[in-house]
Amino acid sequence: MSVIRRIPVPMSALALGIAALGNLLLPYSADVRTACGVVAATLVVLIVARIAVDFTTVREELESPAILSALPALFMALMILATYLKPVAPPVAQGLWIVALVSQLLVAGLFAVRFVGSFKLAQVLPGWFLVFVGFVAASVTSPAFGAQPLGQALLYAGVAGYVAILPLAVYRMVKVGDLPAPVLPTVAIFAAPPSLILAGYLAVTQAKDVVVVYVLLALAGASLLYVLTRLPRILTNSFCPSCAALTFPIVITAIALKQSNAFLATTTAGSFIPVVAVQAMDVLAVASVVYVLVRYVMLLASPEKGSASS
Repeated sequence: MSVIRRIPVPMSALALGIAALGNLLLPYSADVRTACGVVAATLVVLIVARIAVDFTTVREELESPAILSALPALFMALMILATYLKPVAPPVAQGLWIVALVSQLLVAGLFAVRFVGSFKLAQVLPGWFLVFVGFVAASVTSPAFGAQPLGQALLYAGVAGYVAILPLAVYRMVKVGDLPAPVLPTVAIFAAPPSLILAGYLAVTQAKDVVVVYVLLALAGASLLYVLTRLPRILTNSFCPSCAALTFPIVITAIALKQSNAFLATTTAGSFIPVVAVQAMDVLAVASVVYVLVRYVMLLASPEKGSASS
């Protein structure tokens, strides 16, 4: 029980990264995807158990914008895991997907009331993208549940959220300065929105526009490059729960790149993306998830260092 009480809410991002990694690796091995699903589901159960047995403390932690903005990753993970569950239990999977989406939107509303209503520039963190763009995970997974029209609406809302938050997040980094060490790894989240939107666009749009794909690929590439330039400093700092943010942005970028390559290959001009680039992103995605998972196990196995904070 003591271990459960030290499960940090930001570990949700690791569960999300592992669940998404399973889909990325499906072309290589269905068994590996299943293993990723089991691990991600186990992490989700641990996080839910922490919330259940230590609700008062968790509620206090969620007063922090950094912690509350990490919570949507839990529901994004559940939406992806629902697609794992669908082949064996379709009604349960669809119910889980709906509950996760509704919960995600409720958290977004709560966050908007609590922090956007009393706006402070210093409180603008990359995690805000999870709040106001993260529900595009429902767009990516909507075809599995025959909900493409809803997925399209959420995609447009996510684009609006990205357009609104990106200038604020960039201005905050320039005006206020770098993020504090405990949340510095969340700069990796900058790489997630354009790739998530791109994956959502490819999933729910029938008449795909090559130009849109090119623009989103450019944004995704530039965002990933920025994140990679920050990795040396992040990795030289002490490992902390917010390092879970290093996983999903890289994984979803790899997924978006692979899906874009497949789509562009069907166009007249063909794909300009080298196969080696797709493979390199797969390797980077696996490396990021394995690194964070191993470090999380070490963190939670060490009582002196375990913490439920960000």
